[in-house]
Amino acid sequence: MFTARKEIALADSIRLGAGTVLHDEYDRRGRVDAGLERMPDRNATTPAQPPERVTLARVAELAGVAESTASRVINGYTENFRVRPEVRSRVLEAAKKLNYRPNPMVRSISAKKTNLVAVVGWASDGVNRSALAEAVRVLKAGGKHVCTTFLDPDYSGHELPSWRVDGAIALQVREPADVVELERQALPYVSINGHAGPGGDAITFDEAQGTELALEHLVGLGHRKFAYCFLDRLRPSPRGIRHAAVNKRRDAMIDWLGARNLPTPTGTDAYGLDTMQFCRECIIGAGVTAVIAFDDVVASYLIQSLNALGKGVPEHVSVVSFNDELPSRMASPPLTTVALPAAEAGRRAGEMLLERLGSDQPIEHRDIVLPETLIERKSTGRPAV
Repeated sequence: MFTARKEIALADSIRLGAGTVLHDEYDRRGRVDAGLERMPDRNATTPAQPPERVTLARVAELAGVAESTASRVINGYTENFRVRPEVRSRVLEAAKKLNYRPNPMVRSISAKKTNLVAVVGWASDGVNRSALAEAVRVLKAGGKHVCTTFLDPDYSGHELPSWRVDGAIALQVREPADVVELERQALPYVSINGHAGPGGDAITFDEAQGTELALEHLVGLGHRKFAYCFLDRLRPSPRGIRHAAVNKRRDAMIDWLGARNLPTPTGTDAYGLDTMQFCRECIIGAGVTAVIAFDDVVASYLIQSLNALGKGVPEHVSVVSFNDELPSRMASPPLTTVALPAAEAGRRAGEMLLERLGSDQPIEHRDIVLPETLIERKSTGRPAV
């Protein structure tokens, strides 16, 4: 028969779980004093130890050469240095066998070139993220390592890291002041979807052409009254400086409609409203039947607010967005959108930067403007009669 104390001890041992033995020692007052002893757990696995880092010294030892010789061979050093082909082969074979990977940060201390490319700015939306991913792929294929620092969007200028780099990919450049440091250091760089100074290259998108595609589509459906929607609350601007595309799309819309004697779009001076206010004042109250939203995020919030106000999309209002990034294909309804060739921009940026890094001659500033494409989905239709 179990005593009350034994029952308590047994319950405690159960709560402690498998692999734990509870030793019960009773003092003269009858209390249980529990001591714990861990038993080996047959199911437990020993945590995997990280692989030991292969050093240059080990490579040199395996190849039978001095460490300095191994370093020069692996780093491709040729100035005032010659080595027999068989020695070079032994060093490279040893490095391959040991899976030796030189530390690019250490190499940059003494090397003329670091093979490091910095990303300056921040990839806060889908277009920049997609472009950066492709640029990184191209740069890595070209033998470059890509590094970045995590920056506050409110920083002043596109600051370079504290270590040496050979070049840079710049994102979200909103004004010339952003690239002052890049220009001052004469560092080769390419700006994606933003401004570049005379020492760099810029790859941007043809915002006017994309806006015209959207308007031609909507007018072809029979729409004649339009709104343009960009809202600061949904797309906060670092340091109060909006992306150049905000006004480029607005101006292109005003010019295109004006040239065809169609009414000036509403919403072009309503950036401070929230989505519900915008829908009431700039769409429903103005008799607008079609809206061009700055991007997919703005469009998604806009549709949500229109539905809450009893206006269906596209039954009552048609909506066209920009970018063709998520959530455009997953929206309800799926968004008709103007797609930006982000991956192509990233690929071109990587190629142009590799060209600058590999050239012994100065390269003039280049501006590349890529065309946009309209993708028709379910958020546009003929206006209600």
